[in-house]
Amino acid sequence: MIYLEARFQMDKSFYSFLGLCQKAGKVVSGETGVNNEIIRGKVKLLIIAEDTSLNTKKAYLKKARNNDIAVIIAGNKEDLGRAIGKGYRGLIGLLDINMARNLIRIYEKNKIGGEARV
Repeated sequence: MIYLEARFQMDKSFYSFLGLCQKAGKVVSGETGVNNEIIRGKVKLLIIAEDTSLNTKKAYLKKARNNDIAVIIAGNKEDLGRAIGKGYRGLIGLLDINMARNLIRIYEKNKIGGEARV
């Protein structure tokens, strides 16, 4: 499992690529949608907003660890929702492995601070 946590302002390219993933139909968002796709084994990358509650973070980090899903904790609910053309979103799941890898690369490229754990 890859676990990445941002402690800096995310670059526009991160949100732009996330929007592209949404347009391609490879994004699921919200607790119910993400949970259903985790159960089905479809989520390749889980993005958790920094301002999501501690209990939700803990629960989904545990699910990600148990299902070997990469995790990025970055942005806030408003910015993540705006990126995919929706309202506030605390959880976003990417369903395509190549898009997930590219988003992780964008995240790493723009990372000035923060933490990465593999």
